[in-house]
Amino acid sequence: MISSKQPSKHQKTKLGKFLGRNEEVVLVTTIGPRYFWINFFMLMPFAFLLVGLSKFSHLVRMRQSYTYALTNRRFLIIRGIFSRKIVTAPLTAITHVTIEQSFLQRFLFNTGHLVIITAGFDQREIVIEHIANPVGFKVMIEELTQKLEGEDIGDEDDETKEIAEIRAISA
Repeated sequence: MISSKQPSKHQKTKLGKFLGRNEEVVLVTTIGPRYFWINFFMLMPFAFLLVGLSKFSHLVRMRQSYTYALTNRRFLIIRGIFSRKIVTAPLTAITHVTIEQSFLQRFLFNTGHLVIITAGFDQREIVIEHIANPVGFKVMIEELTQKLEGEDIGDEDDETKEIAEIRAISA
């Protein structure tokens, strides 16, 4: 599964304002820690020379401003420090998830890009870059999606039974 810890109390409180009723945070992550620290120490000498300052600041901003949260109902992407952009995708709308990893991402950083395709009129593509343990994250999304699909099937059976009972009473 995913090596990330369960969401902390602070993360649950911080994300609580974005959640609906009966929705709980399952996982909160950002860019991969190994990716961050290796690039941090590689860019540090160049940042002092002002040559790599823009790449160094971009790396730090990515770490601070990108939050990916997976709940029992949907997937949230929260971007920004001062201004904020929030993208959500209901797990029931996710059609498939693809992982893209280069050799270095796979073996050195243990990161990758997760591409989530959603159903809808424009079939949007959500790309999450440099996420830690993308295979575990993909498996978790698929498990939650299957669980929700199972609940929907159970709900339909209950609705079908109720309709049959109403028809039986009215007949």
